[in-house]
Amino acid sequence: MAGTRRWVQIGFLLFFGLLFLRARYPYSGSLPSDLFLRFSPLIPLFDFIDNIRISLLFWPALIIIILTPFLGRFFCGWICPLGTTIDLTSRTLKSPNNKTSKRWQSWRPVKFVLLFTTVVLAFFSIHLWGLFDPLSIFNRAVTVVVYPLATLMVESVLVGIGLVPFLETPAMAVYDGFKSLVMPESQAYLPQVFWIALFFGTILGLEKLSRRFWCRNICPAGAFLGFLSQFRFYERLVNKSCPDCGKCNTECKMNAIPEDNVRETNKVECIECFSCSEKCPPKIKAITYRWRWQPYHTPVDYSRRQFIQTSFSSIAALGLLSIGIRNKNARHRMVRPPGSIPEDDFLDKCIRCEECVRICQSNGACLQPDGIRNSLLDLWAPVADMRKGYCEYGCNLCGQVCPTEAILPLTLEQKQKTSMGLAYFDKDLCIPYAKYEDCIVCEEHCPTPDKAIKIDEEETTLPNGSVKVVKNPYVIKELCIGCGICEHKCPLPGEAGIIVTSEQALRPASPDEIVIPEESAAVSG
Repeated sequence: MAGTRRWVQIGFLLFFGLLFLRARYPYSGSLPSDLFLRFSPLIPLFDFIDNIRISLLFWPALIIIILTPFLGRFFCGWICPLGTTIDLTSRTLKSPNNKTSKRWQSWRPVKFVLLFTTVVLAFFSIHLWGLFDPLSIFNRAVTVVVYPLATLMVESVLVGIGLVPFLETPAMAVYDGFKSLVMPESQAYLPQVFWIALFFGTILGLEKLSRRFWCRNICPAGAFLGFLSQFRFYERLVNKSCPDCGKCNTECKMNAIPEDNVRETNKVECIECFSCSEKCPPKIKAITYRWRWQPYHTPVDYSRRQFIQTSFSSIAALGLLSIGIRNKNARHRMVRPPGSIPEDDFLDKCIRCEECVRICQSNGACLQPDGIRNSLLDLWAPVADMRKGYCEYGCNLCGQVCPTEAILPLTLEQKQKTSMGLAYFDKDLCIPYAKYEDCIVCEEHCPTPDKAIKIDEEETTLPNGSVKVVKNPYVIKELCIGCGICEHKCPLPGEAGIIVTSEQALRPASPDEIVIPEESAAVSG
């Protein structure tokens, strides 16, 4: 069974990779690229807290939750890509066994503290759980760190090989296939790389302390599934032939087998990896797994005192998140993806998986993982940086791949009528206003059918007293959708002469709020 589990793990990891690579332009939704993210068992829990409903949108996670009381934490041992990556890292780092990592046993309650803290905060509409969700963590790291780094390295190697005369043709053939199948878009360069890499690297590096350190001690999804696993019916049984050799306890990934009684199993911690039965001496085979309809109960390692401490800590955290000074300038430049629901609801639903960032990098590339502007709630939420990219007028893919509908799945026609923000000119920087020289780059690139940027030829008195006719651009508010191509294409180095702000951004609660007129009336300047 342990061998079967490894193949299943690899299969799910490859399935995740396939879905990840599908999140690119052009996109087909026949197999949704966000499907794997909807396997997260935390999504239905926090969606229920937020909306007091059970949404079938998260049906993969609901199936996992329903099966967990019967099968235990099989998601952690068989499906979770972060768990699979941790297992691979553990082999590389040669993680210590349970006898040499006993001192970390006291950390087990931390995952329940983290889970309960995020639950308490969620009741006050403070959703931080997405930062610690294992599938979000994995997708975020692959999007921002692993995928860009891997494609950069492979591309560099193939181009380098292509410089060798007799290898040029085969190298370019491989390069063309690589570009069409794996990276059809340009190389991604994203902010927050260091911090996301540090977070992900720390999780993997903890394997030097003990195996599955994250899963044992910190993961809130594991804590939630552990709660559901207390009375599981499919369990580990040890027959009378067991010689108490202790190999099962020493090799257990989760230290779910007590050292003083190897015939017992901590159901809250066991992830059904079957490593114990694999390590059991072949001639004895004292360990089996089967259904038992009168199972014993394993209590959760979480005391009443810890519950009280967590409650007070959560309230204190809520206060700290609420009393910080709001940076109005930062808010003014914080432009969300088109179709994003109202800001408070957006921050509640967004799990910081960066799936929208991934697909935007293939077409337009304006979406980036944000830093901390006002509070921790802003961290790694998607934000548009128009200097780095722009929102492609003919693209509505970010809403198609959002697993929680924090970004609504708008039709292309709806998206083209949904304003992200408003562009305005900085006359101290804009070339026609500041240097009295003609520049119509922004007007040329404006994608709206009736240009939102118009040109007005005006006689301007120069500093030397002479008069010159200058083509001054201006924005028509009613036509501007805040796509940011004007800011992106502005030829000025550094700060652009035209910038997009969140002013007049349309934040619908549902696609029905976006009314498309039969005819778009042109607005004169």
